[in-house]
Amino acid sequence: MTESFPDKHIQITIKVFGGLRESFREGTQTHQMESRSALAVLLQELEIDFPVLAAKLVTGLDAGYLNVLINGRNIHFLQGHDTVLQDGDTVAFLPPVGGG
Repeated sequence: MTESFPDKHIQITIKVFGGLRESFREGTQTHQMESRSALAVLLQELEIDFPVLAAKLVTGLDAGYLNVLINGRNIHFLQGHDTVLQDGDTVAFLPPVGGG
């Protein structure tokens, strides 16, 4: 009898917009991480591979002007940094848009 074990990893899509794109290859890429990981874990992992981007994300999040969407929903309406990511999720980082 073969026992089935749940996959221990998930794959998510990360999208970065605006001025943040220059710090993140082409603005979109996939990322593999352990299942049941929260958004906070993703931010820590980005710090390893993309330290310049991670610094900008932390600054924007701390100052309250960076929007983070998971599957189109703002994390303010989810569980914030504690929102658990699921396989196939899309995480988008959107800086404010200015105009004149």
